[in-house]
Amino acid sequence: MTSEYKTNVPPPPEQAKPDFPVESGKQILINWIIVALGLGGLAAAATVLPELL
Repeated sequence: MTSEYKTNVPPPPEQAKPDFPVESGKQILINWIIVALGLGGLAAAATVLPELL
């Protein structure tokens, strides 16, 4: 018996949205590049800082 023959069929529930934001692969790659550059800059500063002090 299909829903077209039933008279009191509730509408189908809406699909639940995911709890996490959906990001494109390009944005994730850009985020990783920013993190890598930040960590590289931090390592460079940690190398140079003892020589300056």
